[in-house]
Amino acid sequence: MQTNPSTKPNVLLILADDLGIECLSTYGGTGHKTPNIDRLAKEGMRFTHCFSNPYCSPSRAQILTGRYPFQNGLRVVLHSKKQENLFVDPAQPSFARQLKQHGYATQIVGKWHVSLEHKHNTINAFGFDHYQTWGIFDEQGKKTTRFWNPTLLRDGRVMSAEIKHRFGPDLDLEVQSDFIKTCAKSTTPFLAYYSTCLPHFPWEPTPDSEETTYRSPKPEHKGDPKYFPDMVRYLDKQIGSMLQNLEDLGIADNTIIVFSADNGTDSSLSNPWGDGQTIQGGKGTMTDRGTHVPLIVRWPKRIAANSTCKDLVDLSDFFPTLCDLTGAPMPKQSLHGRSFAPQLLGKPPSPRKWIHIQNGENRQVRNHDYMLNNKGVLTKVTALGEKFAQAQAETSPEQEATARAELQAVFDSFTKK
Repeated sequence: MQTNPSTKPNVLLILADDLGIECLSTYGGTGHKTPNIDRLAKEGMRFTHCFSNPYCSPSRAQILTGRYPFQNGLRVVLHSKKQENLFVDPAQPSFARQLKQHGYATQIVGKWHVSLEHKHNTINAFGFDHYQTWGIFDEQGKKTTRFWNPTLLRDGRVMSAEIKHRFGPDLDLEVQSDFIKTCAKSTTPFLAYYSTCLPHFPWEPTPDSEETTYRSPKPEHKGDPKYFPDMVRYLDKQIGSMLQNLEDLGIADNTIIVFSADNGTDSSLSNPWGDGQTIQGGKGTMTDRGTHVPLIVRWPKRIAANSTCKDLVDLSDFFPTLCDLTGAPMPKQSLHGRSFAPQLLGKPPSPRKWIHIQNGENRQVRNHDYMLNNKGVLTKVTALGEKFAQAQAETSPEQEATARAELQAVFDSFTKK
């Protein structure tokens, strides 16, 4: 796609943390009111079959590099100081680097989580000019909090004492808003990656919660699940603020907004969904409950409003799609991702026939109907709200044989490369 330098579209990529589709009313959720996310869907395209990895670090690395974990090197979630030398090598491709080379100002705020920044701060090396991210460990190696009383890294400076008693996502939104305003004033196209910690545990009161007393639980503490709805609501409120900021600056029509999540909902939570059903979160599992995530894209006057796409998408596809939509060059390295820009722009698509999911050394490829893992086990997809026995009953030996052959060929193709 060729773009005029003066009219390159801005990009606002919003990634929620631990949010399955059952939490959103536009996907059939009935437990949370998310009017601003609903608005994105009404004004853009909602994808019904977008899939992540079961944990955040591999998913975030996959978005960043356009490659699956077995190739980008980050197969597990970063959670321990013992992993400080485990990180994605900056020699890997980066969608931010490609957009920066194309004249974009680039920023990430929120959660980096593809390296532990106290030891390996690779954010600039991956093409982000500016950043404010949660520092998981402080300079003494102690784990920090991410919401109230956070420890944040802002362009190489540790922010802690000066932001005491502030709510981390508020600080992230302020920094992002200032970045967008600066870019709009200078008419510089921007990539603003809002990689929020919301609504990940520890579930704590937000500034809008009825309980306003400052709380600071230990980083390992999960907080109280009663605050999870408040955190979902606060995420939605922040998205509303972003939309208003774009409108106030007069750049809403020239800004592509991509909203998604890094994996499914925490396994200790359940949310009402559909016609009287309750969906238990599946984070960490290779199921739809752990990997079926929202994907909504809005670009006024370019993407048909209130449209739906049922094609398979996984997080590696974001990279080539953003390059296509902005006109940025693709990297010389090969990617696993496939652009879904044709679907967005109403052009003839070349949809995926399968997607890939990985957790550690456990891998699976799947299509709309079947999953095949790297141990040779084939199962019928059990969609949200469907019982396992019911799904398995809706298959036949002939269908299974065909699916096994097709999906095994995908695994074989990875081995040959």
